[in-house]
Amino acid sequence: MSEKTHWKKMTNPNYMGDYSIPEGYDLIATIDYVAQEKVVGVGGKSEMEVVAHFSDGNKPLILNKTNMKTIQKIYKTPYIEDWKGRKIQIYYDPTVKFGRDTVGGLRIRDFIPAQKEISLICSDCGKSIGPAYGKSAEWVSMYTHKSYGKELCAVCAQKLKEKLDASKAPDPLNNKKEENV
Repeated sequence: MSEKTHWKKMTNPNYMGDYSIPEGYDLIATIDYVAQEKVVGVGGKSEMEVVAHFSDGNKPLILNKTNMKTIQKIYKTPYIEDWKGRKIQIYYDPTVKFGRDTVGGLRIRDFIPAQKEISLICSDCGKSIGPAYGKSAEWVSMYTHKSYGKELCAVCAQKLKEKLDASKAPDPLNNKKEENV
């Protein structure tokens, strides 16, 4: 699987950001625990932030007040200990503002995610799709579905990519040297 690197991924790759979710998709994640912890940001500045950690291999998400209020609303509890094991649906919202600037950011849907999730079984080999390339199994499944039209494990996705790349034969007209007549 070939993927371009968003510049924001380089700013704090330890946490989920808007680059973490494929365009047009939501990510369903299961909260393992929420805690206040020191987060080191750009330029080495550290701040205490509320961070949600997930049990399904996703990177942690720094929670802002809007997202915490959404979790409280959908699960009807303000207590972070009660959020353990709860699923949230995260999406990219391009209208999120920081100060006066519209910067985009991650938001949590204001409803409990449906129990039906995307398949985590590879449609080629039949094995479970696991985390790969620093991404969760759900992300790999979503990405391969978007890229190849079916859910694939990382091994089968790489094989399919190589097969597709090999089938792109070079154009013989562009590779011929002109011959003197």
